[in-house]
Amino acid sequence: VRLTFPVGARSGDPDACDRTAVAWETPPPEHAAALGLAAHRPTLVHHYRSTAADGSDLRTAVTSFSPVALAEVAELARYRDRADGSDGAQLRRAYDWMRRAGLTLHHRDSITRLPDGPSVRVTRRVRDQYARLLEITDLLVDARQDALVYEFTLPAAV
Repeated sequence: VRLTFPVGARSGDPDACDRTAVAWETPPPEHAAALGLAAHRPTLVHHYRSTAADGSDLRTAVTSFSPVALAEVAELARYRDRADGSDGAQLRRAYDWMRRAGLTLHHRDSITRLPDGPSVRVTRRVRDQYARLLEITDLLVDARQDALVYEFTLPAAV
């Protein structure tokens, strides 16, 4: 299965505009708790926003990386010194980098419909072969304008 970072495929809207940024900052409280970070301890945080041609949000995502991921994956660690929150961070290959670092990835996605509207939240937790949490992503999708598409390729039986 080949999954694209941060969550799934790009928006289905051909006119969508995607923006990304990374920052060395305090993650959202629920991310910090899941990652075992002390209060106000910064980590590498990736921000993703996809907007329609009219400027409305199609999907937004926030990903927080664990100290384990930053220690094990050299490409992620390099972002620490240049994580100033400016646009243009390209972490699309983050999962490839993790695998190249010798990590076997286990993705768990939880999809929840938000009670106050047509949006859905996808929370992805990625762990390695030792069950260590590497990253957590919260993706919000406006289900009126966009769709979540998951594609899977299963290897042939041997």
